[in-house]
Amino acid sequence: MKIVIPTADRPHSLRSVLDYYARFYPRADLVVADGSGAEARELNRTTVRQSALTVDYRAYDASLPVFERLLSVVNDLDSEYVVMGADDNYPVLETLEKARKRMADRPDAVCAGGHIIHLSVVAPDRATATLEVVRHVNADDPAQRMRVFGSLPFPSSYGVARRELVVERLEFLRSWYLKGFYALGVGLMAMAKGKYVAVPEPGFILTSNYVDDTAPAEEPLACLRGADLVLAMHDAVLERASTEPGFDEVRTRDVLSAVIGRRVAALAGAPALQLVGFTDKAPYRTPMVEGARQLFSDLFTEGTPTRAAYADRLAFIAERLQQATDSDNRLEAGAV
Repeated sequence: MKIVIPTADRPHSLRSVLDYYARFYPRADLVVADGSGAEARELNRTTVRQSALTVDYRAYDASLPVFERLLSVVNDLDSEYVVMGADDNYPVLETLEKARKRMADRPDAVCAGGHIIHLSVVAPDRATATLEVVRHVNADDPAQRMRVFGSLPFPSSYGVARRELVVERLEFLRSWYLKGFYALGVGLMAMAKGKYVAVPEPGFILTSNYVDDTAPAEEPLACLRGADLVLAMHDAVLERASTEPGFDEVRTRDVLSAVIGRRVAALAGAPALQLVGFTDKAPYRTPMVEGARQLFSDLFTEGTPTRAAYADRLAFIAERLQQATDSDNRLEAGAV
């Protein structure tokens, strides 16, 4: 299982995530895809050289787009299973190894993972934690998989995926990107191809802070300005699904229209969670989702077994996240 770490002009973040692997997962199989400018690149080379880890470090010209850079890396990998996690993302490899093993037993599964925890320092004296729940998506036909996924989407790319899927994803992203639709588009492309296996444990801890992550807020209807990209996503997903067993074009078009419509409504200020009755039934109220909420609560409650199991990793990440607000990440010239 190869772990690919894209980075660009964030030396502190790369140092922190490599220190995390060195402390908790020293045998991890790592590839760093560095798109930094000259100053940060030299700092990153030094970090890799001084690390106790074995790291396949690959430097790229800073002008090369991130998805081109990653496609170059992934096309060259010799592993069937790939984890993609940027320099500010911290995987729980015990969970991802379970995901890999379950995928190995399920040739029709293309990706798998655990629940996603977001930790963000939003001000000098304030931090937040949020949860995104993964769910099994195991229908045999693509339209039903997309319907299940689209009823309560989650970021499907934070986990383990078959290399073939990662290549297809990156080729899609070379020419398509729309901020408010990114996770949905990537997820629908995956579900068009195959099944998702959920492991009911923390899988990834994603971090952000008020210094490095300062992208301007989009207007609520920015997606309408990118309507051509929404339609391009629709057509790409439809074409991908058409090659899979059980494809029904009329049904798949209906599912895509409904799922995309719900996303537009959410971006316009009317998310599904606000609909009367949505939180009283599936997909919101199921054993998997309820269990994830309890796990998330226990993760931040002193004295619980869940807290004890992850306390060292959470403390490490929290310390490095706080340090990032006053670090050489200020060299940053772009985002990964």
